[in-house]
Amino acid sequence: MPYDRLLLLFFSVLACGGCVLLFRWKNEKILKLLLSYSGAFILALCLFHLLPDVYSGLGNATQTGWLIIAGFLVQLLLDYISGGIEHGHMHAPEQQHKHEHGHHHDHHLHHAHPVMQRFPYLLMLGLGIHAFVEGIPLLFRPDSDELFTAIIFHNIPISVTLATLFMIAGKSVKSSILALSVFAVMTPAGAAAAYFLFPGGGAEAEQFGLMALAFVIGIFLHISTTILFESDQNHRFNLIKLLTIVIGILTALFIH
Repeated sequence: MPYDRLLLLFFSVLACGGCVLLFRWKNEKILKLLLSYSGAFILALCLFHLLPDVYSGLGNATQTGWLIIAGFLVQLLLDYISGGIEHGHMHAPEQQHKHEHGHHHDHHLHHAHPVMQRFPYLLMLGLGIHAFVEGIPLLFRPDSDELFTAIIFHNIPISVTLATLFMIAGKSVKSSILALSVFAVMTPAGAAAAYFLFPGGGAEAEQFGLMALAFVIGIFLHISTTILFESDQNHRFNLIKLLTIVIGILTALFIH
């Protein structure tokens, strides 16, 4: 198992989320640019690297297509549980909201995130399932820079968003770190589960790994496209966002 990479996945989440909690950072504009970069980067990685590998590896285009669609649809369902935090869905309470009676007031805790209105643990459940599934193909692709980098670049914005949400919701630093730790451990846990399922490797394990990768590609495609669509503000042209997306695409070209 790629222990060094699993540790990096774990500590990168804690480090980025911890910085948000430590410095009380809540810059929504920078977060949106970070999300735009990660969305473009993940989408380009799927198109340039992961999709060709999984189609050639499985050798069955129909089966591969169904697995990708299944991953796409499962992530759509998980969005209803987690409230879409996987693609940075967040409404900061500092934003003003204009009501029909003509005046503004601050958003309070129950407006911060749709999941926070119900039960915060649902957010962690959806996010945990998402991260766990993403970790499964890592075991079968221990040297895949493409898959590992895609997960890293995806998890960092999530950790920032998660820490920001808990900070906005008034949660303690202890509970926020606990939430980050649960999220951070789920991707390595997915890889560990795959190891116990196929401890000896072999052709069957390789086939399962490719199928799991196809499923995760569907998840990536859902998240990356949602990020790029949702990051638009009133469908106005944004040069900085466009340049960020182009940089994300170009960066993916250099991953081998």
